[in-house]
Amino acid sequence: MHLRFGSFQIAILVAFIVISLVLFEIFLTVAQQSRRNVAYETVADTGYRLRRYWFWFLVLLLGSAVVLSLVFMPSHAEGGTRTEVKVTGYQFNWTAEPAQVRAGTRVAFNVTSSDVNHGLGLYDPNDELIGSVQAMPGYHNILDLTLNTPGEYTFACLEYCGVSHHVMVRTFTVTP
Repeated sequence: MHLRFGSFQIAILVAFIVISLVLFEIFLTVAQQSRRNVAYETVADTGYRLRRYWFWFLVLLLGSAVVLSLVFMPSHAEGGTRTEVKVTGYQFNWTAEPAQVRAGTRVAFNVTSSDVNHGLGLYDPNDELIGSVQAMPGYHNILDLTLNTPGEYTFACLEYCGVSHHVMVRTFTVTP
């Protein structure tokens, strides 16, 4: 598998680095100035004044993060019909019915397990993880994806489930 960064991830990384450097500089400045003796009233007045700005900075920062995460969340999937693929995990294989779909199909993977907990990871033809869900006995979890790229997709177990866990791999076909 190859690690690739899109422009959005790079922008988030740069923003994180800039914020980290600014906070580091603030802590350094505070640490250097804390060596001198200052009256308690001066410190308290400054602290209460800065607390208001710090509060609004955090509200803006965290509010922006919530809004951005909601915009990029896959739960905003388009409506319409979807094909259900029943996936069952058991030591040490997966079953998938049907075993193939057409490209562009919105698929609801109905995932369960017949024995122990498994972690279903779905990899696209480029071996990039595009979705994961827990497979548990007695539960049915849904992984809702639109598969646009034709090719061989791979189911792999992402949770250790026994001595042959490493061979718990199955392919799933998306036809043109």
